Amino acid sequence: MPAQNPYFVGREEELKLREEVLTLCNKVLGPQHRDTLKAMYNLAQSYRQAGNHEQAVHFYKTYLRYVPKAPNRADIEEKIKAEEQLAAKGGGTTTTTPPPVNTTPPPTNTTPPPGNTTPPPGTTEPTVTVPPGNATPPPGYPPPPQPGFPPATTTTSDPGKKFRIAGMATAGAGAVMMVVGIIEWRRAVSASNEIEQAARNGDQFDPAVEQRGHSAETAQKVFYTLGALAIAGGVGLFFYGQHVTAASETTTWRVSFAPTLAPNQGGATLRINF
Repeated sequence: MPAQNPYFVGREEELKLREEVLTLCNKVLGPQHRDTLKAMYNLAQSYRQAGNHEQAVHFYKTYLRYVPKAPNRADIEEKIKAEEQLAAKGGGTTTTTPPPVNTTPPPTNTTPPPGNTTPPPGTTEPTVTVPPGNATPPPGYPPPPQPGFPPATTTTSDPGKKFRIAGMATAGAGAVMMVVGIIEWRRAVSASNEIEQAARNGDQFDPAVEQRGHSAETAQKVFYTLGALAIAGGVGLFFYGQHVTAASETTTWRVSFAPTLAPNQGGATLRINF
């Protein structure tokens, strides 16, 4: 049985690992995430170093379609030209030819040369319109967006946003109630002053003024109480929204709140689904 070249075996394992990384990044992060693009670039580098020219050209071109303004575009285009020339000379083979086996066994601590793991310089998460192309996408990788359709974008959900907005609105309503309470307090003080002034002047007592003062005082207490409760509830909702946003990164759950109305009574239903 012929001996296998450890360099070639290491290259095959490296290529297989990089293909799995690219497929995983694509499924989890999406095709335009910067980590996915780095994995694609590194896979192209590994194919070029392994002598698989056609696959190297394919992944270089796919990378440039997703990052048309890459800082190292000129260098990548030079590599594409060189790989296409080598592929043409080799008859378009897609198999990797292993290096010749040395006549002397390699040392036991020999490891295959590492691939170029340095990501392309200046790579950032792009939002680009992918031009049309006829290259076949990598295994497990969706095709680039077709012309006439907007490019895929990554959206970030914020489940706690509605609670924060509701909290700010509730606290704002509470502040308005506090202002109304202050106005009613001024009315009560004004009625009290009128009664005292009439007593000093020896005028006839007016029950309507006293009634107005009692009504204003009662309204003042009601609006102060409701305003304080609304502000406290708004602050609680706001911080609850912050908590929901933080928890959504590791937990999937849903909260629903619905009012319940019936003759002579009212209430609400709070439901939490884990």
